Amino acid sequence: MQSKFFYGFGSFISVFLLVVFSGCSPREQNTKPLVKHMIQSQKLRLLMRELDLVVYEPQKSELERDEIRKRYALTLADTLKRLSVEVENMSKSDLGSNLAANDFDAYKKHAKLLNKNANELYELAQNYKFELIDKKMQDVKISCDSCHNHFRQNL
Repeated sequence: MQSKFFYGFGSFISVFLLVVFSGCSPREQNTKPLVKHMIQSQKLRLLMRELDLVVYEPQKSELERDEIRKRYALTLADTLKRLSVEVENMSKSDLGSNLAANDFDAYKKHAKLLNKNANELYELAQNYKFELIDKKMQDVKISCDSCHNHFRQNL
């Protein structure tokens, strides 16, 4: 009988102390001076917002970054293929009157090399071979630079 009394009394004291001490919790801090400060300094507010965007920007996962690289490589490859096909189909007169006979053949050769590199870049991107894409992009740059160097020197 006494144990029931002590359990009941202990429970009552616990609930009573919980109610008493919860009433003693500190009051919420007044935030009005901070709001007033933010309103007075619009420049600071904009800078802090910009900082928040940078700091709290969600980081892309490795898969999302790979997908972005794939889309970029595919877009680049498509554009290069269209350009190279257009150049290959151009007539001598479309390329300019100041080209020598062997320049026309060299121009077509550069266009075919660009098309080849673009097709290889497209295949690498389609097959997610990202470790080889950078090398192939370098090959594309080299083929573009060699064409530019060849024909800009002759002008």
